[in-house]
Amino acid sequence: MAYNKSKAKGSAFEAKIAASLTIDFGKQFRRVPLSGALEWMKGDIMCIVDTAWFPWCIECKHYKEINFNSLLTAKSADMYSFWEQTQREALVMEKKPLLIFRWDRSKDFVAYDDDIIVDSFMEVNSFGHKFKIALLTDWVKAVKSQTDLAKHS
Repeated sequence: MAYNKSKAKGSAFEAKIAASLTIDFGKQFRRVPLSGALEWMKGDIMCIVDTAWFPWCIECKHYKEINFNSLLTAKSADMYSFWEQTQREALVMEKKPLLIFRWDRSKDFVAYDDDIIVDSFMEVNSFGHKFKIALLTDWVKAVKSQTDLAKHS
């Protein structure tokens, strides 16, 4: 089988995010087996000790570049398809959608659509898509201060 550089990059990003969330919340996060291919288990990362404890279904994307210009100019954009996939998988899991993404040489970001209030964020409301984007570190800080998730870790 040929080596797939793109798949390896995505897998490495998922592993990095799982390790980061484990440190942030004090519970073990891991990559979902078969990365969402199972009918009853969607998303890329889950809390393995207590799957019901973390209310978000996490999808991860690491791309070479993300064209933010297309958010306002094109009905189809990578971010829209990423967000739609995240929403579909969250629906199956009966959780809130959380897209964690980055592009080459960028920081880690989240896209979300719930009541978490992050100090610095950008809101997208275009072509029928509505979500917020923030730095992952800022989102984690907000979640820990606004929910009881940190108390259970």
